[in-house]
Amino acid sequence: MDSAPGRRGRFSRLPPFTSQVLKDSVVRLSPFSLLSNPVMFIVEMTFLVVAAMAVYPQGFGSVASASKQTFYLEVAAILIITVWFSTLADALAEQQARNTASSLRRLETEVTSRKVIKQGWATDMVPTKSTDLRKGDLVLLEKGETIPIDAEVIEGIAMVDESLMTGESAPVRKAPGDSVIGGSRVVTDTLTVKVTANPGETFIDQMIHLVESSKRPKTPNEQAVTMVLLGLTAIFTIIIVSLLGLSITLHLGADLSVLIALYVCLLPTTIGALLPAIGLSGVSRLYANRIVAKSGKAVETAGDVDVILLDKTGTITVGNRQAIEFIPFEGHTVKEVGEASFLSSWYDDTPEGRSIIRLAYDSGYIPKELNSLELSKVYPFSATSRTSGVKMSRGLMLGLPKGIDSGGERRRFRRKAPEALEGLDENEPEVEVLKGAPDSMKSSLGAVPPLYDEVVNGVSGAGETPIVVSRNGSALGVIRLKDVLKEGIRDKVMAVKAMDIRPVMITGDQPLTAKSIASEVGIDEYVPQARPEVKFSIVQKEQKDSRIVAMIGDGTNDAPALAVADVGLAMSSGTEAAKEAANMVDLESNPAKVIEVVMLGKQLLMTRGAVTAFSIANDVAKYFAIVPVLFSAAIPQLNILGLGLESAVLSALIFNAIIIPMLIPLAMRGVSFKPSGTMSIFLRNVMVWGVGGVIVPFVGIKLIDLLISVI
Repeated sequence: MDSAPGRRGRFSRLPPFTSQVLKDSVVRLSPFSLLSNPVMFIVEMTFLVVAAMAVYPQGFGSVASASKQTFYLEVAAILIITVWFSTLADALAEQQARNTASSLRRLETEVTSRKVIKQGWATDMVPTKSTDLRKGDLVLLEKGETIPIDAEVIEGIAMVDESLMTGESAPVRKAPGDSVIGGSRVVTDTLTVKVTANPGETFIDQMIHLVESSKRPKTPNEQAVTMVLLGLTAIFTIIIVSLLGLSITLHLGADLSVLIALYVCLLPTTIGALLPAIGLSGVSRLYANRIVAKSGKAVETAGDVDVILLDKTGTITVGNRQAIEFIPFEGHTVKEVGEASFLSSWYDDTPEGRSIIRLAYDSGYIPKELNSLELSKVYPFSATSRTSGVKMSRGLMLGLPKGIDSGGERRRFRRKAPEALEGLDENEPEVEVLKGAPDSMKSSLGAVPPLYDEVVNGVSGAGETPIVVSRNGSALGVIRLKDVLKEGIRDKVMAVKAMDIRPVMITGDQPLTAKSIASEVGIDEYVPQARPEVKFSIVQKEQKDSRIVAMIGDGTNDAPALAVADVGLAMSSGTEAAKEAANMVDLESNPAKVIEVVMLGKQLLMTRGAVTAFSIANDVAKYFAIVPVLFSAAIPQLNILGLGLESAVLSALIFNAIIIPMLIPLAMRGVSFKPSGTMSIFLRNVMVWGVGGVIVPFVGIKLIDLLISVI
């Protein structure tokens, strides 16, 4: 699997080396700026000491020599370059964050809108800048106008272009109760909206503040790694100070610059230099998937998730059932069922109705009565009767109906159907075709077919939905509707399970349907007939068992569960309450993104673990490359690399410095990620990065030594 699932190309590249990046990296060399990075602060302090030795070696007594001033200058230069590589990594990560913020800021273009002010019976329209709008203000928006700020539709229905934010070119239908986001554009009709956030307080503003803040709070894992680095630094400091004291006391003549070089090589400089960049780039990589994280902690926590609560509709399935088969009752044919289904669904503009027409048309079941539909009486779907259909009288038209423009399928049929169709049978002047729920249709039938219940229960038992079709009170057969799985969702579920994460499907469907879908996608646990409040109780139950929980939601009723979940992902199209409660918002409103969030979080932790393993192993290797040289005069067999003292010091320091920029792309893009269990990831880090961290320094130091000898 790619290192960042779903990453868009323009975000996968490193930010360019601009003059601003170089300037920022130099400014960060200030000791005050480095206080937040203790390891690199100590390295800079050692630079100042060695620089002082190069300028005035006599001031350091027996631990320095005037004949080695050039060597001291070389060591000092390498040390400050090491620190600069660290600040360069920070500057590049911050530049990437600024690029992300710029992308977000394009959503907040200042526009002038018409604020609605009501005074008694009179209504005035006052031109108002978007920056002057406040929560609760009413704004009138007409076709072609830009929505100034986050708001909720209170009047009107219109299509809204959200492509600037979501990347989807198709406009979205907005009606009263729906939320709209600043930067979107009204494509059709007119809307009256109520502002739901003050300027500077939208979730987009929160993201901008997060990615631009140079004082980004460290996440718990970052703090833990920092404590480990400080512990290692303290241990190595004690060792080096002890060696220095021993050398002075026993007059061993150890050179302070060599001890400092050993000290710096032992320090975990690689992870110390790259740790801030890894954390900050995680937020930017998440936005590459059009997901806004309100905190770096939320991104990191996603990598520790133990349980994911997945809604069936929209997450596992496409959200609309599709017709897949016509099943006739005894005495009738599939063709009869298909033609009747076509007629009863002609005015049904639901996704299910359109799929029925499409299946009938593709199967060649075009009814002869099609030419009479324009004169038919329509029975729209009623929640009371749970049926819908048409009643047709004998028509005089010879062609297909014209002027009906409510569905792409019907327009296609008018173009491709025969030019002339026979009219109604004269012995059947009226035809009433209905479709509906089996129990509702059963009570309206003149006679119930012998195998009615068996056929209906057979479809239901398979976890699918049966719709009964009748003609003039006689049941013809059943339309089989099935939830269509999202493309690739089973692979994603398998990837989640491979990471030792439990997926739990939540659905409002009846148990048989829930079981069928869960089984098809590979989920072992499911909760059928679940109400929104059930999510809240499940989250709390899992957390009581010390598990980290991720969930999605888009409604006000989901807000409590989103707020209590460790990783809460809200849909951009959802309510303000849901977006406020969640710690992440998906700009594309794709519920399946919660799986990608977990994978990105896992990749972030894996990247930090890989760099940490490499850094510690690296330090051990450098120790065994330098220390034998110190004692080579007494035990020459230890110097297996055949290095001279000064050559060993310079080679080790150069390698210690250049490994940082070489790993910057890895820190910012993340390691190659393949879903697997926690132990597998740990072992992979140890075997690949740990073993590599031991071998690479020996090879690198020897190659640098050979290069130095040539120069």
